[in-house]
Amino acid sequence: MTVMDAEQRRKLIDALLRKAETALRNMRLVAQGGDADRVDAMAEAMAALLKEKEFPSQRATEFRETTKAVQRDSHCLCVDLRLVEAERLAHAGDEKGRNERLTKAKEHFAKAIRFGAGEDFRHGVERRVQAVLLTTRDGVDDRTKQAAKRRLEQHDTCAKPPDGVEHRRAIRYMDPVLTVMVNGVRFTTVNWSTRGLLVEPYRDELGWSPGDRLRLDLACDELPGAGGRQAATVVRIDEERRAVALSFPDISTVVLALMHALKDAGMKPEPER
Repeated sequence: MTVMDAEQRRKLIDALLRKAETALRNMRLVAQGGDADRVDAMAEAMAALLKEKEFPSQRATEFRETTKAVQRDSHCLCVDLRLVEAERLAHAGDEKGRNERLTKAKEHFAKAIRFGAGEDFRHGVERRVQAVLLTTRDGVDDRTKQAAKRRLEQHDTCAKPPDGVEHRRAIRYMDPVLTVMVNGVRFTTVNWSTRGLLVEPYRDELGWSPGDRLRLDLACDELPGAGGRQAATVVRIDEERRAVALSFPDISTVVLALMHALKDAGMKPEPER
């Protein structure tokens, strides 16, 4: 049996770490495309790599946790994509197609929960599934809207986060920059995701505080006509940077539609490094 000296061992460890970092980077890229099944397959390959005898145990734990987070986000995205498709099919009167998409959403939902998606995600999906099931060619009637409103109030996911801590569960993008209008005041994004935004410049006279609820109008100068209205909650105000972090109550269908529009226009969002 060949015995490695310290230098050989160091080179092997470095090679294993580089391989894991590359695999994780590729996994994130695949996750952005909404292919959660492929992400799961890549996660299995990562698990095998992390079991290598020379792989540092502490780093292996870090990679396992990050891999799990990527899987969670990937399945969350797939749930939203399937629900958006189900809603469109429901509006078109295609009940069979709607049910097929809901079944797929359910499969991804179970995996998202298994990989750590929280109660806010669970309640948001429940509300949206109910709305889809009650949607017809004529849309959603007033009674259904009121029921959805009551459920939203019962399971409010826009409340101030514990200790003011912001938990990221989605890939954040820097480019293209989005414009955000709030009561006639214009902001631009530092980064954005399906879960929230970091916008600037913040001004003290606005008087916002963590927990405040806002109504945003999102747009992209590079895609005229894209965007829409979105509810959000103030999570954190960065006084030094003059920026404010905003979270959405659910994964934003407005942002998802914007991402689809970017894709159709041949534009690929640039992830935050």
